[in-house]
Amino acid sequence: MEDIKNGATENNLAAPEEETKQPTPETGAEGDADITATAAEEQQKLREKIKQQLEEQRKRIQEANEALSQGKGRLRLETPILARDKEITELTYDFTTLKGFEYTDAMDSDPNANNAFFITKRQALALFAKAAAKNTEELDMQDIITNMGVTDSVEAVEIATLFFNASRRAGRMRISKLSSSQA
Repeated sequence: MEDIKNGATENNLAAPEEETKQPTPETGAEGDADITATAAEEQQKLREKIKQQLEEQRKRIQEANEALSQGKGRLRLETPILARDKEITELTYDFTTLKGFEYTDAMDSDPNANNAFFITKRQALALFAKAAAKNTEELDMQDIITNMGVTDSVEAVEIATLFFNASRRAGRMRISKLSSSQA
């Protein structure tokens, strides 16, 4: 009873909890400095983590750009393709191994395409599938076109479109006029 009169209750009669550091007028600056130092360390760690992630992303972008400029590379599939009871998780493509007839076959895959200077999405997917099937033994063009997931197809179309446009520009640089002495 005496404890209750002094402000104690059953709830706070237990062992005293650890004392938390509260800044006092004498130690206030010291407490704030500890908090500021901890926050600065956390910010530095976060900056380093972000810097590392950006560096990894730059490397992946550089690798992707090199693959695109060379016309060959690998596409890791978000949705694996099942072929002969085996999951294919990555397609290796190489546009430079395609021959003229394989190229025209891919371009003829879209009967609605009527502009020789642009590639449709259907044509781009067919072109990518031709290039990937030629470098992936387990799959043929039709397997890739019909079983590739949508997000993977979006990437494949973009890759083939970029290759097509870059090849067209590079081809223009190799064309020249015959001089009268060559004719």
